[in-house]
Amino acid sequence: MSLTIHFINKTNYGADVAVGEVALDDFVERFEASLIFWDTDRYESQWRQGIDRLLDGAPKSCLITSILEPKYEHFGTWWVLYRDGQQVLVQNQLLLLDVFGSGFDPDQPYASIRDRVSLSAEGERISEWSINFDDIGRL
Repeated sequence: MSLTIHFINKTNYGADVAVGEVALDDFVERFEASLIFWDTDRYESQWRQGIDRLLDGAPKSCLITSILEPKYEHFGTWWVLYRDGQQVLVQNQLLLLDVFGSGFDPDQPYASIRDRVSLSAEGERISEWSINFDDIGRL
């Protein structure tokens, strides 16, 4: 299983939103990235940094797919990557900035990644994908 992330259209809905795609082998999900706070170059830079961190030995990392100005808005989305031996477990999560408090730094989001949880508060399994670590390549 491999992981890819890229923009399909950098200005599909005007200047405020770009359309991207995350692929985990045969699972593909499109996303809309807000361009109000970050531009497409900033997202792509964070994705490279997020993958590189994991490949360089970090136990967890992330790929932010949408973020609004943290000073004024408290919402975004990200894919969180957890290294587990030779596997990387991937979860799509809401990035609720109010949960992380004022300490969230969008330029260093890795400090805000919580430990992996596989069950919700209600006891339901959280959706996640497993990727072989060796199948992840630098972006």
